[in-house]
Amino acid sequence: MPKNHSLNRIHISYQITIAMTLAVALSQETHASSLFRNGSGARSMSLTGADVAVASDPLGAMYANPAGLSYLAQPELQVGATVGYVHGSFDNAANNGAALNKWGAFPEAAFGLPLGESGITIGLSFITEAALSADWTCNDAPGGLGAVSYGRQTHRSDITVLRSALGAAVKLGDHWSLGASVGLVYNDNKLKAPYIFQNTPLAGAKTLLDLNTDGLGVNAQFGAIYKPNDRWQFGVSYRTETSVRSRGDANGDVGAQLALPSVPFHYDAQVNNHFPQMATAGAAWQFHPRWRVSAQLDWINWSDSFDRLPVKLYNGSNAAVNGAMGSSTVEDEVPLNWKDQFVYRTGIEFAASESWKLRAGYSYGNSPVPDATLTPMTASITEHTIGIGAGWQGGRYSLDFGYQVELPAEQSVGTSALRSGEYNNSRTDIQIHWFSITTSVKF
Repeated sequence: MPKNHSLNRIHISYQITIAMTLAVALSQETHASSLFRNGSGARSMSLTGADVAVASDPLGAMYANPAGLSYLAQPELQVGATVGYVHGSFDNAANNGAALNKWGAFPEAAFGLPLGESGITIGLSFITEAALSADWTCNDAPGGLGAVSYGRQTHRSDITVLRSALGAAVKLGDHWSLGASVGLVYNDNKLKAPYIFQNTPLAGAKTLLDLNTDGLGVNAQFGAIYKPNDRWQFGVSYRTETSVRSRGDANGDVGAQLALPSVPFHYDAQVNNHFPQMATAGAAWQFHPRWRVSAQLDWINWSDSFDRLPVKLYNGSNAAVNGAMGSSTVEDEVPLNWKDQFVYRTGIEFAASESWKLRAGYSYGNSPVPDATLTPMTASITEHTIGIGAGWQGGRYSLDFGYQVELPAEQSVGTSALRSGEYNNSRTDIQIHWFSITTSVKF
């Protein structure tokens, strides 16, 4: 192979690898029925997130509807932790029941402070909005140019989205509350796996990749609650799209694809991530002094945010590659083509005594991932979620427990739209369990 031609192929490989990997990594960021969690805090999670019309504690208000802050009668601090366990299996031509078993944990906290008799309440929060780790061990099916295989490999993806926010709400008379928050969003992506390239002259080639990027963005949320009487509450909320300029580096080796012992590479990477806008509306009905039921509908605009992914690579470290290409910077764009999503939620709460409350919930949201581009690393396909929980309150203190299960979901691919056919006639199934505990103190 002529030297310059080989270098050109290597350079193109780098570019496509980064783009495809980031598309996969960011898609994996979704968990549950959407990018956004099924509630924040054990109380809300027990109701599977059907909280926009109530949002009666600091975590619920700062996540679901900032107007809920106005219903805090005194300063309140909440601190909690959530543990998740994901289980799955994957079949294709090279795998029969490849397994995924992964645990993860994250904290969350929120504080609400009413400002005297002004009717204004402010809130602060630190909430993990998305946290999902995938750790598949699979046989790498022959694919790429020349049916290359990297053997048995770990496909690892660790995705985190954290929002630190400042919010405020005002109570307008006896019936209306309005609220808003602004959040600083931190996004961290880690990925290590083999990948097939998609959209360049070297489409179909394969490489190993180790990618790390992170960045900051800003978003806003607005909400309102209308309480016409003691039995009914209605709530609406809107969250803006979030743009995060994620930067990091990518290292890897494309040697097997080029039939060479080793061809290592490194680039700095910049990725402009767009997380979707969301609109929510719901109602809560206190149909009995001890019983309250709530219902909610979320719209998530995936089609505009996860349509295409722009990628910029710069400061290439390989002088020979830079010289052959005439630049140390390249840009690419990867199609994602996710679908908009509607999530339907309902929850019920029973006051068993003055100290104890029991809760349950159910939610359904259609999978936004197209069959044609599904892989085990983009399997955000769960649709049905069930939640249960209990809460105890004694004086100034309270303790809540919540459990959610995202019921097993299976999605299959006939003819894959991805290159090389590795995912033709493949099947992926996923199930996720969440355990949450939240403690609260009022001052």
